[in-house]
Amino acid sequence: MTAERRAILIVRANGAIVLALSIMMLAVFPAAPVERNVPGFVSPVVGFELASTPEHVFGILGRPDDPRRAETVARMNRGNLIDFVYMIAYPALYAGIALLLTARGRLAGPLAKFLLFLPAVMWLGDLLENRELLVLAELTDGASMADPLARLRTFTFMKWHALFGASILIAIPIWQDLSRWRWCGLVFAAAGILGFGSLVHLPLLEAAAYVMALAWLGTWVYSLRA
Repeated sequence: MTAERRAILIVRANGAIVLALSIMMLAVFPAAPVERNVPGFVSPVVGFELASTPEHVFGILGRPDDPRRAETVARMNRGNLIDFVYMIAYPALYAGIALLLTARGRLAGPLAKFLLFLPAVMWLGDLLENRELLVLAELTDGASMADPLARLRTFTFMKWHALFGASILIAIPIWQDLSRWRWCGLVFAAAGILGFGSLVHLPLLEAAAYVMALAWLGTWVYSLRA
C-alpha cells in the first residue's frame, strides 16, 4: 500500500468517526442553556468551554436550586464523555491530511513534522479541558470554581489555537492540490482566520468552529472519491 493510499484511508476512517460522533453529540448535549449563555455565543457547549466566571457556569447549567439543572448537567457530562473518543478522531483527521499532503509532495521538512505534532497538542488540550468541564459540572459553590475556570481557559486556548494554526498551515498546500479538494483549502483558511480573530472578539471562535466543520466534511467527502 502506498503512502498516499494509507493517508486517504486515515482521512476516510477518521472523517467518518468525526461525522458519526458529531451527530451523536448533537443529540446528547443540551440544546440550550438553562438561563443564559456566555454573551455572544449560541451553543451552550461552546459557551461552557469558554466560561470564565461562576455566573457563566450557572447560566448554562442552572443554579443549584433550579430543577432543570440535574438533566442539563447529566446531558453535558454524557456529551463530554463521548468527546473522549471524538478528541482522538479529529486530531487523527489532521494527521491524515498532513500525511496525504506529504505523500503528494505538498509538504516537506519541518512543516510536515510540525503538522504531525499539532494534533497531539489538540488532543492533550481537549483532554485536560474535558477534565475541568466534568469538575465544573459537579460544583455548586461559585467560590470553588476559580481554579478550574482558570485551568479551563488555558486548556481551551491550547486546543482551539492548535486547531486554528493547523487549519491555516494546511490551507495553502490543499489549495495547491490539483484535485477538487483544493476548494477545501479556502474553507480551512477561513476557519483559521476567524479563529484567530477570536483573540479580538471571542464569539468569532464559535463561527470558526462551524466553518471548520464544513472543511472537515468536504475533506471527508473528497476522501471517499479519491
